Amino acid sequence: MERKKSEKRSSARQLKAALACAVEWWEEYGRNFPWRNTNDPFRILIAELLLQRSRSGSVGPVYTDLFERWPTPTDLKVADIGSILAIIKPLGLQQRASRIKELASVWDGLDQVPTNVSELLQLPGIGPYSAKATAAAMYWSTEPPVDSVSSRVMKRLLGDRSHGKNDDALARSVYSHAPKGRWRDLNWAILDIAAAVCMPKIPRCDDCPVSAHCGSSNSSLKR
Repeated sequence: MERKKSEKRSSARQLKAALACAVEWWEEYGRNFPWRNTNDPFRILIAELLLQRSRSGSVGPVYTDLFERWPTPTDLKVADIGSILAIIKPLGLQQRASRIKELASVWDGLDQVPTNVSELLQLPGIGPYSAKATAAAMYWSTEPPVDSVSSRVMKRLLGDRSHGKNDDALARSVYSHAPKGRWRDLNWAILDIAAAVCMPKIPRCDDCPVSAHCGSSNSSLKR
């Protein structure tokens, strides 16, 4: 029993160290996207819509063009659908144009801006991931968004201890050890580490900023 408790404490320290390293690395090397530099929840929601099944690097210019032309929800709700389509065309999935316009219309009619995940989920076209990502970015919630990319990194961080965990349980296991007040930054750090080194098939552990504390580095990743 004492041995198991000691191993659990050691694993917790290892995970805390990994997450601290992830955030520290992100502060210096994290990607710079326009939706990470705004405190406007509407713009973050639009970014989340554009990011669905699209690469972040491709979304950046589209996001910038969209809000340069229509800076506010009021502007977007009256925008010509064809003009919106023309701007988001490089991303494909052009049905998003109508979703953007609908969201802008509903947002512009709100008496109060949403301030939590539940309220964001009431908006048209907004699912759990987009709602959680927006709430985390706004510091409204400590409940992290999880997708296939972030879950890959978190499962590797936990190593064998991730076995059988669903996404929500996995996120709780990891984020309960996050540096205080850094939930948003940790979310972005995990996504950026996934893009830079923690690849799906052949991760670059030697270049990973958290490899010294990762539960899978140089072990289960090679299975």
